[in-house]
Formats: sequence, structure tokens, C-alpha cells
Amino acid sequence: MSDESEVFYYADSANNRQGPIPASEIARLIGQGIVRADTLIWSASLVDWRQAGQVAQFGHLFARYAAPPVPPPIYPPNVPQSGPEPGHRPSLHVSGSPQFVGISGQSPAPTGYLTADFTVWGLFWRSFLAGFGSLFVVPAPWVKTAYYRYLGVSTILPDGRRFTFSGQPGDIWLVFVGIAILGTYGRFIPGIGFLLSLGSIALTVLVFRWFCAHLGTEDGTTKLTFEGGIWAYIGWILLLIISFISIIGWAWVGKAMFRWLCRNVKGTLAFDFTGTGGAILWRSLVAGMACMFIIPIPWMMRWFAAWFVSQIQVSPGRG
Repeated sequence: MSDESEVFYYADSANNRQGPIPASEIARLIGQGIVRADTLIWSASLVDWRQAGQVAQFGHLFARYAAPPVPPPIYPPNVPQSGPEPGHRPSLHVSGSPQFVGISGQSPAPTGYLTADFTVWGLFWRSFLAGFGSLFVVPAPWVKTAYYRYLGVSTILPDGRRFTFSGQPGDIWLVFVGIAILGTYGRFIPGIGFLLSLGSIALTVLVFRWFCAHLGTEDGTTKLTFEGGIWAYIGWILLLIISFISIIGWAWVGKAMFRWLCRNVKGTLAFDFTGTGGAILWRSLVAGMACMFIIPIPWMMRWFAAWFVSQIQVSPGRG
């Protein structure tokens, strides 16, 4: 929770600005249902007005109180009062005041982004075991399932709900074993190593489908499927490999590939990857240089993974 010296403003149900109040008071109002996941809040530590469910220090409270879904907010009118106004974009930026980029007047609420609740060691040891399981093949279904489950349940929707994951090692154990064998050892077989590696890539699409099919939320309203094709995914991987010839072009190919992956997740929610190639490039360089010193590896893994999740935009789906 924030320092009590930090104060917050929030937009009430009548779209009037309330505050300033401390973070503890915001938490109390969340418990009473007065501040909801879609309620706009602002403090000096926030660049802009944001929905309370998207603010890390409050997002977990909505999952705890399990508030029911609510309609999107209407931004408060631009009335001449002192202090910041929710939804108002001033013509000149003033340090310490929020700006709502790209939205002015009575525009609908912005689409939210996912939030990652990964811990440094929780992500690291599961990633390590996932790689270890592929190396020794037999443990692969169990350690890979644990890894994907952690990714799922540690991801928070913009309204504060966490994903649930119901996948089990026995669901597609043969696929995990096949990926472990083909991906780890197949490339070393002379003459057909490349084809076996492509087989490992093709099987990965089946893992994506399994993962999405078993993602949900506790209220049972979230249903997802992955509809990306195997040949299309193989094409993206090959293009990504070829793009390394350009030294830096792989970052933009990676951006496009992640966007393709997100946009092929269909169902009650729709997803899009909004990160840029430049952002991928500089973060990769920083992480790579830091990992040369070995010790920072767990922290770099968490930093990089959390950023990727935070770039996934969520909107209502059609399923």
C-alpha cells in the first residue's frame, strides 16, 4: 500500500471529483463497493487518471471482494474546479497534473491492460524446471503444466479479476513429450534435424490451444480459444530467425508475431499486443547485458515478462 502521505482523488457515481484522501481510505471505499474496479482515480504518482482496478496497489482488493462486473464509467464533465478533473485533457501539460491522451470530453472509458503479479523467484524456478523437464523429457508434462498454470493465475484482468487455469498434465502429455524430444534433441540429428525442429514448433500451437481453452475466471464468464494456424506460426518463427540477419529487425518481427498471437485468441475477451519494436529491442539489450553477470537473471526475467504482459490490451470479445 502507498505511503499515507500520498493522496488520491476519485470520480464518484455522479462523475464528481472527490478527494484528496489517503490510500487507506481508497481501500476502505473499495471494501464498501463505493470505489469500483472501473472508478477513475488519480494521484501525483500516476501519469494519468486510471481505473482503480488497473492500479497495482489496489487491483488485488477487487479480486478479494469479488465485486460483480459493472458498466464502463462516463467521464466527469470538464467543470472549472481547482485540481485535476477526470477525463479532462488540458491544452498544456502541467507537471503533476494528469492528461488523458487521445480522449477528451465525454469519451468512453479506455480499454484496459493486463497486469502481471509474477514474483522474482516464483517465475524463475518454474522457468528453470520447465527447461529442466524438456532436457530430461519425462518430467516435461508436469513441469510445463505448472509453468503455464503460474502464468495464468498470476495474470490480472483490468477489472481486478485473476485468471484461473484448469489444465492438467495428462491433457496433452504426449504433446509435451514430443516437444521435449523434437525441440531439445531433434535438431542434432543429421539430415532431418531441421524438419524435426519444425515439428516441435507445430506442436507448440497445440499447447497454445490447450492453454487458452483452460483459461477462465472464477465467475465462469470467460471462455477463450486460440485460432492461429500451425503453418502461420511456423512462418512467423522462420521469419523471426531470418530477421536476425538485420541485427535489430527481429524486434519488430517479434512485435508483429506477438500481435498475431494475441489477436488469434478469441472468445468473450479480445486481446492485442501494443508494445513497440523499439521497446522490445532496448529491453532485450538491457536484459541481455545484465544477465551476463548471472546474478540479475531472475530479476531480469521478471522485469521482461511483466512488461510483455502489461502491453496486452483487453477488450470485450464476440464469443
